[in-house]
Amino acid sequence: MKKEKILNIGVIGCGYWGPNLVRNFSSLANCNVSRISDKKDGRLVFIKEEFKNIDTTLDFMDIINDPNIEAVCIATPVKTHRDIAVMALNAGKHVFVEKPMASTVAEANEMRNVALETRKKLAVGHVFQFSPAVRAIKNILKDKTLGDIYHITSSRINQGPPETDVNVLWDLGPHDFSILLFLLEEYPHEISSFNNYFPFGFSKNDSLRLTNNSTIHMKFKSGMTTAIHLSWLSSNKTRLMQIFGSEGTIVYDEMLALDGKVKLYGKGIDNRINSKDKDTKQLNYQSGDIHIINLEQHEPLRLECEHFVDSILLDKPLINDAKIGLDVVRLLEIASEN
Repeated sequence: MKKEKILNIGVIGCGYWGPNLVRNFSSLANCNVSRISDKKDGRLVFIKEEFKNIDTTLDFMDIINDPNIEAVCIATPVKTHRDIAVMALNAGKHVFVEKPMASTVAEANEMRNVALETRKKLAVGHVFQFSPAVRAIKNILKDKTLGDIYHITSSRINQGPPETDVNVLWDLGPHDFSILLFLLEEYPHEISSFNNYFPFGFSKNDSLRLTNNSTIHMKFKSGMTTAIHLSWLSSNKTRLMQIFGSEGTIVYDEMLALDGKVKLYGKGIDNRINSKDKDTKQLNYQSGDIHIINLEQHEPLRLECEHFVDSILLDKPLINDAKIGLDVVRLLEIASEN
């Protein structure tokens, strides 16, 4: 029997999100997390308690320079993504970098070009592309169940992270932009935004006066429009998207349980339309049938990690490749300038 190939991977950065990546990569039969790095001793102590058999180091260059490590996962602050990714790619390693891909379009472009030159995979951590809800919605749109898509609204709200150098656009926006690009397979040709800062809480965000409330409008060549609201002004965590079509509406509430996250509302009936002056019947309208969409049961991050490993071992194209990563950064940059 042919022995299955195992991918050796190193993880750089073990703050809030890094341990989740370590856990999921470690759970894959065809992946071995060889080494983890973080510049804080305390994070490495925590990792050692959770994953006793994985080597740790304070110097991420130990991972870059290790010839036995074939891929690198980067979960560090966004301002470091370009430098670490380029070093890893030039060292002959495939790269998985967390969202957003880079701090600027220029940096994202450089990363993509180096990946092409070195012929290495470059994946970006847009985890919602692997969400059961988003994947189900994509199938509904593909089947034209909703008819023509007119408008999409999205609201993503929570308290901001206490220690951050990026504003609400760069913190929450990558999720909505990556979801929309994935669902629509179309890039907007008009973008406008209204960004503001309100004093709220007692964190580093307030001293930096980072934008903590933003509304972004986009228009596509198809005529479809979107309105995205991003905010750090409430502890009432909200993740709500609505897609309005000619034949109905999709309501996607990420905060609900799996069996209620996605609902499909039929077009409904309205007898007020074309009613005559002599009509004696009661005028009213009724909502259409409501269908709860059955969803796959899996952890999106695990599927994303599995997809990255398989793309390397089986030489398959990436769903969350550098192109969508670059497009998301481009949208973030444009929206930040308005």
